[in-house]
Order: sequence, then C-alpha cells, then structure tokens
Amino acid sequence: MTIGTVLLLEDEPIIALDVEKLLQENGADKVVTLSTCAEAVGWLDVNTPNIAIVDPRLSDGVCSFAVKTLAERSVPFILYSGEPDAAIESEPAFSAGQLLYKPCEPDRLIAALSRAAMRSFEHSARKR
Repeated sequence: MTIGTVLLLEDEPIIALDVEKLLQENGADKVVTLSTCAEAVGWLDVNTPNIAIVDPRLSDGVCSFAVKTLAERSVPFILYSGEPDAAIESEPAFSAGQLLYKPCEPDRLIAALSRAAMRSFEHSARKR
C-alpha cells in the first residue's frame, strides 16, 4: 500500500523516530515530522499531506489550527495522544480524527493508518 506524504506532528523525538520508521516500512512515500504547532501552520500554508498523525498537544500548545486545516481539506488524520485532553473535547475538528492513545501496539497504528489511507484514496478519487 502506498500512502503518499504523511505529516507527523510529534514533539517527543524517540516517539517520532519510531513512528517515522513504522510509516516508512508501511507505504509512506515521504514523512514530514514537525515538533511545534507553529511549524505545522507554516508547512500547511503551502502543503497538504495525504494523511496526518497528530499529537494534539505539542511543546507550544494545542494543534487546533492544524487539525482544523486538515479537516477542512478532508485529510484523514490520527490523533496520537499520551493522555485524555480536555482541549480535544473542546475543539470540534478533533472529532474528525481517529483517536489512539500512546503507547500503542504497532499493529493498531498500522490498522489506523490503513483506514486513513483508504479515506485518502476515496477522497482523491472523488476529486477527479
């Protein structure tokens, strides 16, 4: 399965490296890893990924703008969170993503990635 470009928003370096490796082994053509909401905003100004994996809370705050942008562009995303977060519940755009809690078995993340890839493919097919 080829899944194109994956945007990974993660501020924990070890987790980011593990997820990057898993993505590359499972069909990601390109992984863009960013560790702050500010970097995500700048990248999303000129780019659109096929899929995103988002830690909702990064070192500089909650990624509400990034998630809203992904939802508006119909980009499937996985919320990859270490703990329940009231910010997720207060921002409606977060509900568009699949929620997985860290730590997560690789098979569960791959299954969520496969579901997101199918949604990305279906969205691309509708745009044609």
